[in-house]
Amino acid sequence: MTDILNVRKNPSINSEIINQIPYGTKINTKKTEILEIFDGKSSSWHYVKEVNGFVLDNFLARQPEIKNSKKLTLKSSYSFLRCNPYGIGIYKTLTLSNKESNLKDEFIDFIQGERKILTGSYNLKNNYIQLEMKESELQKIDYSEGKSIIKEKNKSKNQKIKIINLIWKDQIKGFITDEQEKYLAASKYKLDIKKCTFTNIKCKEYNPFKEKCTEERENSDVCDDVGYYCNR
Repeated sequence: MTDILNVRKNPSINSEIINQIPYGTKINTKKTEILEIFDGKSSSWHYVKEVNGFVLDNFLARQPEIKNSKKLTLKSSYSFLRCNPYGIGIYKTLTLSNKESNLKDEFIDFIQGERKILTGSYNLKNNYIQLEMKESELQKIDYSEGKSIIKEKNKSKNQKIKIINLIWKDQIKGFITDEQEKYLAASKYKLDIKKCTFTNIKCKEYNPFKEKCTEERENSDVCDDVGYYCNR
């Protein structure tokens, strides 16, 4: 068993991946008569109703398993590449398993950070995963000693339900949110598939230690690195 299950558009190991299912997720499948040799064994393809795609049966468990420690971990970042030489960014770590979701949403400014902890559930919806979460805790983080130290923790008063749709895109090997569709326009943005980021092609190189910052650059998001969720 693996941490994720790739869902194919058609019943073929060479078919496009249209979604990824976290380990431990309960799904409904219908066995087809289509067979494929995988790892030297004959396996049948199953149709998965929730995501409108196909998976091989040797990756499926017939009975519910004891709650496991395997989790699908997705990371995303947003770096404000403007005038600050030390970097400011938003870093997110999402874990999914057994229909439970946990998100660490952290804003870091050099040696200080503010972290939100969101918890909830997730559901499969065709080619995306829908998260439904609430803020449970707020933390103040210190990085002055080179590691993450929680200085303060408070229970969140914000009980508003947050809905996030993670849409799988096979060409970037990751998930984007609804508002990130525009970044797939290759004529406007550069894709770094190793870093899981998009950057505007209009961005000009800038050295904050040598060049004077302009007001235009300080207030512009043109050079910001926009990250998408990926399993790296």
